[in-house]
Amino acid sequence: MTREEHADYVRWLKSLPRRKDHFRMPCPECSATRSNPKDPSFSVHITREGGWAKCFHCDFAIAWNEDEMWKREQKQQDRERQKQQKDAPQHHNTSQHHDTASQHRNTSQHHDAAPQHHNTSQHHDAASQHRNTSQHHDAAPQHHNTSQHHDAAPQHRNTSQYHDAASQHHNTSQRKPHIPLQPPVHYVCPVINKNKQIMNGKMMEYMVGRRGIPMDVLTRMKIEERLEFLPQTGKEEACICFPYLEDGVMKNMKFRDAAKHFKMVKGAELIPWNIDAIKGKEKCYITEGEIDALSLIAAGLEEVVSVPNGAGGANLQWLDRFVESHFDDKTEIILAMDTDKRGVELRDELVRRLGMDRCKVVAWGEGCKDANEYLLKYDLPRLRQQVEQAAEIPLEGVFCPMDEWDTLMDIYYNGMPEGADTGLENLDRLIKFERGFVLTVTGVPGSGKSEFVDEIAMRLLLRHDWKVGYFSPENTPLAYHYRKLIRRVVGKRFEHKGMPLPEAGQAIRYLAQSVFSIMPKEDFSVESVLRIAAQLVSRKGVKVLVVDPFNRFEHQIPDWETETQYISRIFDEFSNFAVKHKVLLILVAHPTKLRREPGSKRWPVPTLYDINGSAAFFNKTDYGMVVDRNDELGQVLVRVAKVRFDHLGGPGDAFFAFSTYNGRYTPTEERTLDHNPPEPKWEHTNFLTEKLKPEQQGLGFNEGE
Repeated sequence: MTREEHADYVRWLKSLPRRKDHFRMPCPECSATRSNPKDPSFSVHITREGGWAKCFHCDFAIAWNEDEMWKREQKQQDRERQKQQKDAPQHHNTSQHHDTASQHRNTSQHHDAAPQHHNTSQHHDAASQHRNTSQHHDAAPQHHNTSQHHDAAPQHRNTSQYHDAASQHHNTSQRKPHIPLQPPVHYVCPVINKNKQIMNGKMMEYMVGRRGIPMDVLTRMKIEERLEFLPQTGKEEACICFPYLEDGVMKNMKFRDAAKHFKMVKGAELIPWNIDAIKGKEKCYITEGEIDALSLIAAGLEEVVSVPNGAGGANLQWLDRFVESHFDDKTEIILAMDTDKRGVELRDELVRRLGMDRCKVVAWGEGCKDANEYLLKYDLPRLRQQVEQAAEIPLEGVFCPMDEWDTLMDIYYNGMPEGADTGLENLDRLIKFERGFVLTVTGVPGSGKSEFVDEIAMRLLLRHDWKVGYFSPENTPLAYHYRKLIRRVVGKRFEHKGMPLPEAGQAIRYLAQSVFSIMPKEDFSVESVLRIAAQLVSRKGVKVLVVDPFNRFEHQIPDWETETQYISRIFDEFSNFAVKHKVLLILVAHPTKLRREPGSKRWPVPTLYDINGSAAFFNKTDYGMVVDRNDELGQVLVRVAKVRFDHLGGPGDAFFAFSTYNGRYTPTEERTLDHNPPEPKWEHTNFLTEKLKPEQQGLGFNEGE
């Protein structure tokens, strides 16, 4: 691969749309010959310093370093520019006629720094030969385009050749065009009229008296006062002048009056003020303005620079040239920015560019927004102390035990939290629920998964005030689903003969404030459902989110992801949602197709590993539960298959009887062909009536946590 082809490849990789610096995609070299062209075998890693990419199928690889590529292209352009300046005046036009062999030749040569192009047309005859050649010369690469016509045996040939080192590459007309660097920028050198200098004028008095900057500091930093025309006022004003020096050479000058109007030299380079002070130092301070920087210098902190144009320069183009030479060697960078909105934006951009791990931020406290205000309010020693106490930037997503002090002390004195119970004694012995976790429920079709999930949700609502949000497309029309919830809460059939109208109305009004159904209009994607669920958490206080079932989402699996990878990623989104919004997320998922038990019409009891699509349903869930209904024995098995934290329970089986009258589950003993326990005592109490009468505690329902 030539250097130019390598550079084109790198530009193409960096131009690809991406959400993060590491991604995978089909290999551009071998995907066309693969049985699965969409296999993401090409791994790409891109960083600020460079990157690498490799195919783990064909081993095609490419790597690059940004600095080396930039220097290489810069040197190439310098060579081309020098060659162009040297050879531009030389042009040759030669016409020669040879009578002996009847040959006519016309040669035009042009020497330039760009690649050489040859166009040759040759016509061979028995008596004469004509040649037309146009050549474009360069030191290294050459491109040839040759067309030949032979009368004796006519042939047409078009060849494009690229010579680099010892290799030749053909058909380079298909190569992506080379993108040249921008031409160098020529800056203006400031010319200062010394006749307009003012000695010890009102602006110097302003700096000493109103800003608290000692005169010896102003003198040492070459701060002067001059008359200068300011476009803001349209006339000459007495201005304080801040010279911008690099290696002792003036690069720019800022003129500022007492009203904070300022200008800089038009066409001069924009560089940090006092940049020479930090070169080669391990530590530096950055301020938003020159006066703030002078305040720090007056306090004895010498390694100080100021941004050249205040908080208005948040794009930081002026920083680009100095990152490697002046900032990369810093182990600590103190940001003494203003605390207003634009100052915070500038601070955040500096942190992003210079690195969070070595940046610290100065807090000015109430009543002060910058270093100079702090100096005027207190004094120089206090200013230095405040700057040296700059705090490290908290690392996002990183915590330590002190961050959980209150929770740890609560556990220390009161023990681990017990979790929320359901009031079903045999289930509560196996599992208690906490918000911030995911409960995965599975079972063969018709086993009653959705019914038992409704039982858990309504009991958590009635006992602990955990409001419920449902995404359950299978429970439509919604009125049918609400009917089942009402009869479960009231304990009676939802009909005028079995449920008095006051009880029905009371249940409807209560559930209207506590149960919400998610039915997005645009689509049933995971993103749409979770977006609406987040709004329910914020606006309605929902604490339980039921997703029933998982396969009713409109799944959009990218071409570079397998189904297993996709499900694993989506499950991470569910877990993150539960943690972020502190909800119990109940996910109902169907198992893959199972084989019936030999000699029986029953399906075997599935496990969480049998859920269709991925083992992530078991590996990543916090709680796991299997529901299995046995119509022959008239019982329902609820198997707790997983509880992540032992203080919240553990694996085990609980058995229930299901009431078709009110949809409730009643605990019972295990029923077998050899053991037939007595019928359970069915519960028909109106839970809502008890809930709304806190003085009656017969059922143990309370007002909430």
